[in-house]
Amino acid sequence: MSIHRPTALAALLAASLTAGFSTAALAQSAYTMTVLGKPTGAYSFAPTTLDDQGVVRGAMYYKSGVKLTLPYFVFLPAYLYQAVSWSATTATAPATLGGKYLFPKLTNNSGWQVGPFNKTSELGSSVSPEVFPSGATIYGSSFRGANVFAPGSVGSTTMLRKGTVDTDLSALLATSLGNSSASGFKSRFAAKGMNNAGAIVGVFLRPVTLSDGAVGSVSTPLVFSNGTYNTLEVGPYQSLYPIDINDAGTVVGTVFRKSTVEANQTLPALWVNQRLTTVADVSLSRHAPLSINNAGQVLLVGDNGMSLTVSPLDFERQLRASSMVWANNSVTPLVSPNNDGVQATAMNDQGTVVGCILSAAGPQTVDARPFIWKNGVLQDLTQEWASKGVSLPAGTRWGCPLAINNSGSVVIYHYTSTLPNTFTWARINAKP
Repeated sequence: MSIHRPTALAALLAASLTAGFSTAALAQSAYTMTVLGKPTGAYSFAPTTLDDQGVVRGAMYYKSGVKLTLPYFVFLPAYLYQAVSWSATTATAPATLGGKYLFPKLTNNSGWQVGPFNKTSELGSSVSPEVFPSGATIYGSSFRGANVFAPGSVGSTTMLRKGTVDTDLSALLATSLGNSSASGFKSRFAAKGMNNAGAIVGVFLRPVTLSDGAVGSVSTPLVFSNGTYNTLEVGPYQSLYPIDINDAGTVVGTVFRKSTVEANQTLPALWVNQRLTTVADVSLSRHAPLSINNAGQVLLVGDNGMSLTVSPLDFERQLRASSMVWANNSVTPLVSPNNDGVQATAMNDQGTVVGCILSAAGPQTVDARPFIWKNGVLQDLTQEWASKGVSLPAGTRWGCPLAINNSGSVVIYHYTSTLPNTFTWARINAKP
């Protein structure tokens, strides 16, 4: 195994293209907007993914009865979730009972879906976007777009849905890797990425009872494909965490390294055929991968480390947001006007990136403006779309993009500027 390290980040930054908001024309000649309608029976809903055919997939919560809450002995409305999709404005939801219970977090161009699957109703019912990225999203999210609240470990299992066939990935992997030895806990598979061939990368978590009676966890990072799995090589590192996989099967994630000389480090890394092949230089330890495309480009998001005279820390961290594209042992930063924070949220196979520029708008207030970055040019999306056919309704502004496909179409929301915020999800369709 060979570990290749890129040169120092400072030199690469100096040599890379510095781009600001530009009036240069992008490839698309026009855009149209398709509003994603509220599914019938939905209490709340949100999209999560966009494929190359323009199909948007996501989930909805619907009321399923009432539930007794303890210790107050009060009956409150209970909810279940189910997968929904949009080819146009009208949402499509499975009509049969067996088609419910799935909250897709990962999908591909074949329509496969992976996510939490839960038949137990719950009190939670809100699926809504953030008005701007929170501090936590800078270090990654369960969603590529990092701007939708949705269930994480609440699902009783992780399910793969291919058409009308569901496969319980947690149960399947538990048969091979072993179930939990800790009473009251279940082994589960945390799926993080899926490619168009259906290969899924993630971590199998098996809770175990330790010698002192405490509950620990055994983690197995792996790639699941065609009913079998292969574990990822750890190499000389203490642990690893996979994040995404492209169609060539290259996995991107992070490795963790303990150090007695300096602070512990988490570094971006690549795996080819499950072998650890590339680990980034320590200069990228403040950045984590968000995704890898089919060109092998990795979108990194993190914290530029600059000290700002604002507080509290969570607010300051948002303004320090930093994003870059890592490929072929080099990095290209996404540079904003006035060195504002750059929070990337998604990238397609052409290396086009969307996200939000974050700047201070007042005491502990962040202003988020959506951008698109292509061929080294960072452009204000609001201006770009308005100049090519898509304008905002009066009194609203764009949120942060959720996804971009290989045609350049984008899933995003707009919201009312006055409280309470009202959100409208849309697919912005790129025309060549």
